[in-house]
Amino acid sequence: MADYSIPTNTPLFVYDADLDELNKNIREIEKEFRVKEIDITFREERLIFSSIRSSGDAYNFIKEVIADGLEIQEHFVVLYLNHANKLIGYYKHTKGTINSTQVDVELVVAAGLKILAKAVILSHNHPSGNTTPSDADKSITKKIRDGFKYFDVAVLDHIIATRNGYYSFADEGELSGFGSKESDNLEKQLRDEILLQLKKVTRANSPHIWERIQTKEGYRILEEQIIRRVLAQQIVPAAIIPQMECEMDEV
Repeated sequence: MADYSIPTNTPLFVYDADLDELNKNIREIEKEFRVKEIDITFREERLIFSSIRSSGDAYNFIKEVIADGLEIQEHFVVLYLNHANKLIGYYKHTKGTINSTQVDVELVVAAGLKILAKAVILSHNHPSGNTTPSDADKSITKKIRDGFKYFDVAVLDHIIATRNGYYSFADEGELSGFGSKESDNLEKQLRDEILLQLKKVTRANSPHIWERIQTKEGYRILEEQIIRRVLAQQIVPAAIIPQMECEMDEV
């Protein structure tokens, strides 16, 4: 019995050398018009159970992020916050040598704009354990602050972290030294307004706030906290002070 035999036809290929060259030219032209979408990837998560309200909060989080690298090499880390001081992301920007690391202002600003941050906290560590800011530290802080100011994103602080402590630009009044004459006047007006509102505080209407402003150091810390909230939340001190009193009452 014979097997079935199905005839096959050999396909006819037509090769056009000119067409191959044309495709090559098209690909070259396309390169001039193609752009890549920029995307930020959230690669890892850390648990944080409260807002970043002070330099101490920021330092504790930063120390955890850098971890064992604190005493080995410099890291530059940026915290991004929303209008309510909630941490919405952090960016391990660079890792350098034992005494330096490079910072790209454009990338730091671009990342903040991409995730719609309303405020940022800059940070880096000194493996030496010395918390004193260098001239380079002050310079990069000013550059990043200038980069964000056109987008109404506040630079709340720059933390220099070490294993056993930290330096806060905000707590030490360093950030106020970067402004223009106009911004200095605005800051003075803000501090005058805070003073005016705090003069209205009594032991009866705001006992927690009243207790804190009885010392020079307590007043200074509270004033800086109010300033950070004014910048982050865009509301006046008269509204922030009772808000803070309620929060203290809940603790």
